[in-house]
Amino acid sequence: MANVTVTEAAAFIPEIWAATALGRLRARTVMAQLVNRNFENEVARFGDIVNVPVRGTLTVNNKAANTVVTLQTPSATTLPLTLNKHKEVSFIIEDVAAAQSNQDIIQGYIDDAVGAIAEQVDTDILALYAGFSTTPINATTGGGGIVAATITEARRLLNAAKAPQDNRYIVWHEDAEAALLNNDKLTSAEFGDSGSAVSEAVMGRKYGFTHLMSQLVPTATSETKNLAFHRDAIMMATRPLPPPPPDTGARGVTMNEGGLSIRVLYAYNASHLGVQVTLDILYGVAELRDNHAIVIRGTEGA
Repeated sequence: MANVTVTEAAAFIPEIWAATALGRLRARTVMAQLVNRNFENEVARFGDIVNVPVRGTLTVNNKAANTVVTLQTPSATTLPLTLNKHKEVSFIIEDVAAAQSNQDIIQGYIDDAVGAIAEQVDTDILALYAGFSTTPINATTGGGGIVAATITEARRLLNAAKAPQDNRYIVWHEDAEAALLNNDKLTSAEFGDSGSAVSEAVMGRKYGFTHLMSQLVPTATSETKNLAFHRDAIMMATRPLPPPPPDTGARGVTMNEGGLSIRVLYAYNASHLGVQVTLDILYGVAELRDNHAIVIRGTEGA
């Protein structure tokens, strides 16, 4: 078992390192905040199912004079969302390493672990791109590249699907974002930009979408799988995990990262003479409305 020993903690020892540690590099995580979420506060187990209700369809009927209205019983359905993703990050800080460190290395590694878990959640959400059945928009170099017409076509497709006008997003791969920031139609004041696209490299909201970048956008065979979607295209549910049993010597707290509830467990491990820390989260992700998301194919490295 690989623990954080004096060797690994050497960078934290006073005569070697300064008072501030450099944490792990994090990818930008956005997806967990953009999709349809269920926040019921129930303790859950792996494999539990959240039944998401879907309202039935109402129709408009003619009303003739001296006749009663047409009563309807919409046929509601449910979509099962299985909590089948239990992710954890664990490590041990040995006593000697902690004693020789001049800073709280446990908290530093906890912060890094929280970031790693948040990245995993976003990765799992973005991986759903493969299940959406709308024909992807070809914005590869061979298909003309990513231009303003790429975005307007995504808008047309969502309009045709009767997706609501609000809560529409496009999450771009970093290469696709770079191509967009070089496009005058998307960055000039003439097309409604306030200057942020040039000064801050932030596109904001254009053509009816809020534009975001994530380094976690999937790639396959040199293509980036950018995703244009309404929040109801994807559903996600998280559930709090129970605290450790009493009188076990373990302590549990909850941390929040981007709306994700992550359990943190502390316990002294006598076999390794150190503090063992485990961070874990239970969640599930699934497609909700198939025609509310469109994959935009881009060229990696372009």
